[in-house]
Amino acid sequence: MKILKHIVMWRFLDEAQGRTREENMRFVAERLRALVGVAPTLLSLEVGDDVLHSPQSGDMALICEFNSLEDMHAYRDFPPHAEISAYIKLVTSERRVADFYVEVD
Repeated sequence: MKILKHIVMWRFLDEAQGRTREENMRFVAERLRALVGVAPTLLSLEVGDDVLHSPQSGDMALICEFNSLEDMHAYRDFPPHAEISAYIKLVTSERRVADFYVEVD
């Protein structure tokens, strides 16, 4: 059996939408975690702030798991996810994504 891993990393703006970088990171993480158990195709979600703070680091990373690419697309279009995704676009300067399948027992 294969599971699709969806990994996203963002760099946040110093200030956006009336919030500081740290406030926006907290806000985004809370909203993403709230999707667990609500978004029907989302198997798991982890989100965390970078601890290294190197020039190559993103500020925050997200790892989600899905049964298929179709399930990931359904999550993308799920209204609560679409809402936080639109907000993230307003408060970040950079986004990187990687999606890949892993074999699971």
